[in-house]
Amino acid sequence: MDITIAGTGGRVSRIAFGPLSGLAAELEIKRTVIVTDGLLRRVHGSEFPPCPVIEVERGEAAKSLAALETLYGRFLDLGLGRDSLVLAIGGGAISDLAGFAASTWLRGVGFGFAPTTLLAMVDASVGGKNGVDFRGLKNLVGTFSQPDFVRMDVSLLATLPDVEFASGMAEVVKHAVLAGGSYFELVEAAARRGAGEGRRPSPAELEAIVSGSVELKALVVSRDEKESGERRKLNLGHSVGHGIEAATGLPHGHSVAAGLGTICRLAVRKGRMRAEECDRITRLLGAWGLPSSISAATALAPARGDGSALRASIAAAIAADKKRRGADILVALPEALGSVSVEAMNLAELQAYVMEAP
Repeated sequence: MDITIAGTGGRVSRIAFGPLSGLAAELEIKRTVIVTDGLLRRVHGSEFPPCPVIEVERGEAAKSLAALETLYGRFLDLGLGRDSLVLAIGGGAISDLAGFAASTWLRGVGFGFAPTTLLAMVDASVGGKNGVDFRGLKNLVGTFSQPDFVRMDVSLLATLPDVEFASGMAEVVKHAVLAGGSYFELVEAAARRGAGEGRRPSPAELEAIVSGSVELKALVVSRDEKESGERRKLNLGHSVGHGIEAATGLPHGHSVAAGLGTICRLAVRKGRMRAEECDRITRLLGAWGLPSSISAATALAPARGDGSALRASIAAAIAADKKRRGADILVALPEALGSVSVEAMNLAELQAYVMEAP
């Protein structure tokens, strides 16, 4: 299955499923450089195209200005020109860093992604958002630039630790809420078939789940690449989730899951969503081993400390969100499965709810 995203200036991003090892036959090897981390290179390096490899730090530590400067230096050493291609093999942090570096090096060179985590497959590798963190806040420096291609190889997920797999399922559930209907039922059915006991979906189920997420996101991005309208719905759960991530150090997906559960409960309080649908969403998050509330998230925090202090830190971090507009913040608010609105909410109101929410 091939999925395309039409970007600005006629740029087309092609998303295809297939083995990582097959990429070598599709690339100009002499013009390609790989960006990855050391662990992935050891585990999957035999499947990499035979290109020069640049290793960066693993995880969110890769998304720093210092790492970006180091990557630019390696580009210079390797003589990357305007006809070069940067291939990011790894999770979302690597694709964010490499995509940003490629889209700004010499004012833009080609790049592609081979995501190796579920979170990267359904989120970071699709849509053209690239960037790095700044002063502990996510993605404050970045670009909108579509990759030339994305190669999805779901067999790579077999080596993914359980906590990283669950983190990816948070974005899947978010997409399922946005899509509603048969896609939500697909994810729900996969959970019923044993996710609670640690059984992951079969490769066929997994490809169907990833395909559904990618198709939804690709459709939205094709209509609103620069996030001026409809694409803001993809931030569902993220306004609170990014605050949780910054304050607790939990993985991105776990933080978004807690943010999604929290915003669903706020929608119920406002009379915008039925409690039954909110419960259905939070049960699905729980079935995949994810927290669905701020209390559950803070209980998992590496350095738990005082609960009130953690909530205050979450509330403070929300104020730095890129979607803030003066005293308001643009929030994706769920109304039903398959129906999400975006509206300006008073920042102080949202912060007050964070302090008292379950």
